[in-house]
Amino acid sequence: MRFNFYPILFLVVFLGCSSVDFIPEPDFRPNDHRYKVSSWQDVEILRERPKKLFKIVGEVIIRNNEDLTWEEYEPRLKKDMYARKIDGVWMTEKNQTSIDTLSVQTMDQKGRTTHSYLQQSNLPYWKGYAFRYR
Repeated sequence: MRFNFYPILFLVVFLGCSSVDFIPEPDFRPNDHRYKVSSWQDVEILRERPKKLFKIVGEVIIRNNEDLTWEEYEPRLKKDMYARKIDGVWMTEKNQTSIDTLSVQTMDQKGRTTHSYLQQSNLPYWKGYAFRYR
């Protein structure tokens, strides 16, 4: 039986990509017996430093390649942090980085470049710190 990967490739390319990356601190423990958040809606997403005592347990990087707004990303981030038993995320930075989306180069028979094309685009991203209250 032969499996055809073209429909999967089509979906990946045309649906776009975005990611919520969590980079844990070295002392991060996935199971915390003091975790009291009862649903993913209760996970806090803050734009300023939390008022209570907290401990940073990792860094969160959200890359947006689908041109989604923050309101569309917030539930995804909350669900991901709830699954990791994290109380909240302190968002500190919103920026853009340039990436090479397409690079085409043609050569003659001797290996010299004859034509070159490079398309760059900006990829918005948000950074923040995942925390647990003490």
